[in-house]
Amino acid sequence: MSPFYTLCTSPMTTGSSKPLLYFCFIPLFFFAHVSSSAIPSGNTSQYALVDVFHTTDSCYQDSVVKVKQADSSKISFFSTFTTTKECSARMHENDFPEKLPSCPPGLIDLEVTPDYVPKSQLSWPYANLHMSVTAHAPIDAVFLRLQCLSTSDGADVYCSDSKDMYINGVKEWPCRGIEFSNKVKFPAKFTYACFRLTPYSVYAINATVLPQKCRASTIITSPGFDVMFPEILVDPTAKNAPKDPLWAPTLALDFSEDNAIWVRYGTAPKAECDTIKVNVYKEHENDTTKISYLETLTVKCPEKAVKWENQAAGQYLLTAYASTRGCEFMCNSTSRGCTQCLRTHLNIRLHETRASIPWLAVQKFKDHSYEILITVLVLFGIFIIASLVGFAVYCYKKKKESEIVRDIQLRDFIKPMIVYADDSHLHTKCVTHLVEYLRKYANCDSIFDVEKLITLENVTPSRWLYDQLSSANKFIIVMSHCAELVLDTVASETHELANSRPFGDLFRPAIDAILSDVAANPSVTRKKYCIVRFSYAPPVPPNLALLGFPVFNLPTDFPHLTAFLHSLEYGERLNITQNIPPADMNTWRSAADEKAQFIINNPGWLKDRWKPKSDQQMMELKRKSPVVIQTEQDRIKASKKYNLLPPKQDIEDEEEEEQPTTSTVVVTESTFLIQPPKPRTEEEAESSSEDDEDEEDQGSDTIVAYN
Repeated sequence: MSPFYTLCTSPMTTGSSKPLLYFCFIPLFFFAHVSSSAIPSGNTSQYALVDVFHTTDSCYQDSVVKVKQADSSKISFFSTFTTTKECSARMHENDFPEKLPSCPPGLIDLEVTPDYVPKSQLSWPYANLHMSVTAHAPIDAVFLRLQCLSTSDGADVYCSDSKDMYINGVKEWPCRGIEFSNKVKFPAKFTYACFRLTPYSVYAINATVLPQKCRASTIITSPGFDVMFPEILVDPTAKNAPKDPLWAPTLALDFSEDNAIWVRYGTAPKAECDTIKVNVYKEHENDTTKISYLETLTVKCPEKAVKWENQAAGQYLLTAYASTRGCEFMCNSTSRGCTQCLRTHLNIRLHETRASIPWLAVQKFKDHSYEILITVLVLFGIFIIASLVGFAVYCYKKKKESEIVRDIQLRDFIKPMIVYADDSHLHTKCVTHLVEYLRKYANCDSIFDVEKLITLENVTPSRWLYDQLSSANKFIIVMSHCAELVLDTVASETHELANSRPFGDLFRPAIDAILSDVAANPSVTRKKYCIVRFSYAPPVPPNLALLGFPVFNLPTDFPHLTAFLHSLEYGERLNITQNIPPADMNTWRSAADEKAQFIINNPGWLKDRWKPKSDQQMMELKRKSPVVIQTEQDRIKASKKYNLLPPKQDIEDEEEEEQPTTSTVVVTESTFLIQPPKPRTEEEAESSSEDDEDEEDQGSDTIVAYN
């Protein structure tokens, strides 16, 4: 026999103080339907059925008990238990099991609806529970018991712990019953309509049947009294009442079936509707503060119930509302003209799954998901192991390939430009080593301003800078403390780098040109520009790091810098051999360490280099005898004074070879280095455009004269 589940309460004989809802597991059994025998021919009046239930108590007025007309004049065919004490005593005479099973389908029907009681001289309007049990097969007795499951406040007398609820020291829930004689013919109906219905309380109504010892159960709740019974629906003569009011139904759950729950609703007698909708939500098992929407059950009026199928065990929330006057279940705060429906809520916990056979079959498949999961995991593990083995073989091959040493010959001759700030002579010394080693070991002839500007005659430094920026295809930006200050936009508004050379610092215009190029060609600039920093240099500023240029720490990353300049792969995972001899590497490191020690010993050295713009000492051009450079010693002395590098000896030798040797005339040329002109005042800066253009042509801070 197939098992089924039903909602039960603890046996009424125990008189427990708190209701207990749970689901019972029992075998399904069948009852034979009573079949009427053939009516013999002759006088048929003795076989006619008449209702013999007559009472002056209006609480039982809808009850129906029928017997044969021939027996109607005999003794009473039934007895009612009109008090809880009588009803409970009759129930205690039976030996009920610990968990009563649910009655099989077709034995009884239990219906619970609200009854409106109008205002009288003794009370205001209120509502009662109209409980009705219809027995379709022979039974001996049926008992109706009301249990209060929860209430919103202490107004519900049934939910209180009043002394009136106790009989002989045991709490007994309100109970009414009827017992039939063997002369009663079925179906028979027993009704009781005088248990008070308190708004927002939740009740369980249990119909216990003898001798079958089974039970049918219904849970019911209601909204507020005025919401359930609007005045115009119960009193058509009411004045100033809305003609088409909003209302909400009562909500009841019938657990008479094993694989589903019947959701029923009750309304005021004259309430009209198109549909009643019930939204179903389920509480999360791991987080009771969250619920998930499952489905919406729809009942088309005038139907009174809808079947809710396939429920897994858990906590549920049901919300019922009537779609009247175009109301909506939920209105947003921004919605205009939206009317929210009145609603009834019911919380219910299902301790066992109630579902149809197909749904249970799917659940069975899910129940074996562990075995399926194990199989899938085994197959997945085999796949992972095979993948790992393949990946290991791939990595091994790549490692072997990486161990292969490739000797790449630098065929191209690169002319990168060094972009740096005039930090100090020690910093310039480190940059000079960079230029020297690029020339020796990286096949690069760097464009270095202190080398080029002293060898070029009649050249404007700014024009020379832009000529190089437009022609060079690689650029090396050298970070330093002064470079960091120049890149700081806020600090540069009030301060500037003091010149230590006859011409202005070219770092700022060079950076401006680089930023313009990056904005115009963002896709190619990362292959064109790079940043280098020595051990003493500060980190790359965020506004420069944002450009994404590769950064090389010198002298350690010199091989990777070489690869970058020659457009080769220079990633960190590549092991590129250092091509600088150890002696030169030590010299370079010593120069960097000397600069670092200088910073430690002179913490305020930047104050002499980074000064307010108003405090800059302006260089003036005075009428005096120029410095005469006639010998190599004079040239070296002047270079040290103005922080310039002397020209290489091979360049001077080439110039001597280019001089004509056949001429008998000896021409003696003297070079004079004079101070730069005095900067213009603000009044002179507002002079005519022609004067400005002439002065722009003379914009070099270094003036070289030949005599």
